[in-house]
Amino acid sequence: MPNYPYYGYQPYQPYQPPMADQLMQLRQNQYQPNMQQVPQQQAPSIVWVQSEAEAMTYPIAPNNAVTLWDSNAPVIYLKQADASGKPSMKIYDLVERNSRPAQAPVTPPVEYATKDELSALAARLDALTAIKEASVKPTTKKTVQKEDAE
Repeated sequence: MPNYPYYGYQPYQPYQPPMADQLMQLRQNQYQPNMQQVPQQQAPSIVWVQSEAEAMTYPIAPNNAVTLWDSNAPVIYLKQADASGKPSMKIYDLVERNSRPAQAPVTPPVEYATKDELSALAARLDALTAIKEASVKPTTKKTVQKEDAE
């Protein structure tokens, strides 16, 4: 551009009207991505309660869930509310995990009798039934005759 120092002539600059109001500023900023507003996730905080009764009365918003830790017992309460706001609660007991896995109880193997053992048992049973039959005498009824007194 030519320079006109002698006449005090300034080169043409386009006219920029001042901002009319805050609404105009918000509309202009609407289309510009703002990198500073990154949503930050909050770390879940621990909510301590004294008992199950206190966990039952803990307020909860509809469609939400909260984990309540019992400060007096090793128990965790998971309280949830449905869309209508009706709460439900699940109770979990904290159990220490052993470093070694639990072993299944060992069951003794099943023992079967051999044919020889069964035949010996049958022979003993036959001998016992023979002794019992021999010791039992047939019972006969004694008839008592009445004598006529003459």
